[in-house]
Amino acid sequence: MKRTLLAAAIALATAASAQAAEPRLTVYSGDYDAVVSSDAGAGGPGYALFDADLAFDLAAGGNIVRQGGLPVALDASTVRLRPQGNAQVRSQRFDFALAGQDDLLRRALGQTVTVEQSVGDARQSHTGVLLAAGNGLTLRLPDGRVKVLADYSNFELPRLPEGLVNEPTLSWDLAAPRAGRQAFDFGYATAGLAWRADYQVDVSGGARACRMDLEGAAMVANRAGADFKGVALTLVAGEPNRTQASGPRMAKAYRTEVMMDAMAPAAPEPQASGEYHAYRIPGRADLPQGSVQRIPLLAPARGVACERQYETRAPIGSWRPPQPMVDANFNAVEGEQPVIASLGFNNGQAAGLGVPLPAGRVRVFDGGNLLGEAMLGHTPANADVQLALGTVFDLTAERKREDFRLDRAGRQMEERIRVTVRNAKASAATVRIHEAMPRWSDWEIVATSVQPGERDAQSAWFDLAVPAGGEARLTYTVRYRWAPDVRID
Repeated sequence: MKRTLLAAAIALATAASAQAAEPRLTVYSGDYDAVVSSDAGAGGPGYALFDADLAFDLAAGGNIVRQGGLPVALDASTVRLRPQGNAQVRSQRFDFALAGQDDLLRRALGQTVTVEQSVGDARQSHTGVLLAAGNGLTLRLPDGRVKVLADYSNFELPRLPEGLVNEPTLSWDLAAPRAGRQAFDFGYATAGLAWRADYQVDVSGGARACRMDLEGAAMVANRAGADFKGVALTLVAGEPNRTQASGPRMAKAYRTEVMMDAMAPAAPEPQASGEYHAYRIPGRADLPQGSVQRIPLLAPARGVACERQYETRAPIGSWRPPQPMVDANFNAVEGEQPVIASLGFNNGQAAGLGVPLPAGRVRVFDGGNLLGEAMLGHTPANADVQLALGTVFDLTAERKREDFRLDRAGRQMEERIRVTVRNAKASAATVRIHEAMPRWSDWEIVATSVQPGERDAQSAWFDLAVPAGGEARLTYTVRYRWAPDVRID
């Protein structure tokens, strides 16, 4: 004989027994913006893993136990319940939350319902078996008559139809050899949870002696459709590949979003987590549905060496041509182009950092003035970082192609480019000019007014000093060559 038992909500209660371990929630980075702006649903953006210990008082033989308080965005295919003792899990079922009135009526076909109808100032009540539900309701009355109600005020069911619940609910058929309390490992994956890093950088010292202070926090968003209380929270910086989860869309989640400031005692130390980095947040965390919480992630770094730069580049992509581009109009990109302020630093111990930096938003200030915002990708220790912050008001650049010559017989061509930079600032500035060499892969700079810096396969850069209130010019000539067996049009 089976016995129905209700367990306390797992993610919302600390444990089913006094000795049970605290529930554990692991949230992966990625999809943060999509999670914040979306409703909860299976297969939606965001990814998290939940693990907890459950315990049930079982009778000898078969038992039906149920678990509520689950996320709307839960992936039912990932749910597992593993006995710690000698109980057995014979079957598992997931009932989705009630989606709406139409679904309720469809599932109630064949049940006895009571319907109220307004007639003038009075109300009439009709009780019968629900035969059809659409624009109206069709009832079979106790005396056999069939009544169609085109308009009705409300209806009443004696109970929820089988398979409908007022919240997402898991149920298991458990077998126990003897009566007593049995413990289980419980876990699942869910969408609707995500996080990203949020950095603030304060720079000082100007371009020649740039120093910066960096603080990093984690912004954790919960739109999974359930609260998570008292969880051991781990944030993983990494985005493992996942296949698209299948299953029906759930009911819409709440649209409220609450900004909260959950200050942990100290920033966590990153630990390896497979191919990624994991941050175990000290203490226990509460993540209410519809909330975004700010949690300290990195210990503040002070006096980090940095470099402030001005950069400009022509809007020419990194496409590599399959053959020499001998058309004179190719690369004839002329006119004004913006000068961008950027901040660079090395994420190394020698510079004052040397820790993994998870992906997120960086806001850069100078004496309380916002210089700009940039997105930082996952950055390992010792990597170089370059952040583009915004267009400079008092620096402008103009590009012009001055000459192009093609020598088909000599299998070469030459092109002369001029870039003029004007400076309306009260101080001198150095502007790094990035130039692509897009016509062919075999090239060399044969003449230049400014010596180029490092170069790659199809580009070079030049540092141009521009006086205060004045202008300066870069003029260079690039020669392209190709072998006899290379075809040109």
